[in-house]
Amino acid sequence: MRNILNKYNIMAVVMIVFGLGMFLYPRLDMWISSNISQIYTPIFTKTMTVITYIDNPLPISFIVLSICIYMGYKKWYGDILFLLSSIFGSSALMFITKIFIQRPRPELHIIKVFGYSFPSGHATISTALAFALYLILKNRIKHKKILLILSIMYPILISFSRVYLSVHYLSDVIAGIGLALFWVSLVALVFEVLRAKNETEV
Repeated sequence: MRNILNKYNIMAVVMIVFGLGMFLYPRLDMWISSNISQIYTPIFTKTMTVITYIDNPLPISFIVLSICIYMGYKKWYGDILFLLSSIFGSSALMFITKIFIQRPRPELHIIKVFGYSFPSGHATISTALAFALYLILKNRIKHKKILLILSIMYPILISFSRVYLSVHYLSDVIAGIGLALFWVSLVALVFEVLRAKNETEV
């Protein structure tokens, strides 16, 4: 498992560096932000608004609470701690980064938003949730490919909706995804080391 997590860590670092690079040299960011309106349609905009709403604080809190209740029913207590550590830890890291960098959001956004732009909180939290759930469930269900596809598509759709609605630049969501991958991988490694240590002591 460590080899798999190390691969995710490498991917995360690459995405964070790429996102920071785009932030420092924002030509592509600005081009996308200036031209994204060319693909706007009323139906597509409503769809993206609904998708982005899923990751808002109230809905995502309800989703996480429901998942924790289910895992509690299954007595997956360690996995509850892992999931919450992944989400809250990546969220804290994301907020610290926002405060440190203080990047303004794109000016012409479709929906009302507050706070700084880099990195994307929606991209960070959706990736942390999806990746943590993938690691929890991948050895418990038969349809691993479907789980993998869903784990990839969920944060990608959320991230695309943020760029489409002009509340984030592309580099914001790339850095958010990378940050979450890095943090969840780190938490998973810590949990694996602690689990192995407990098994050795027993």
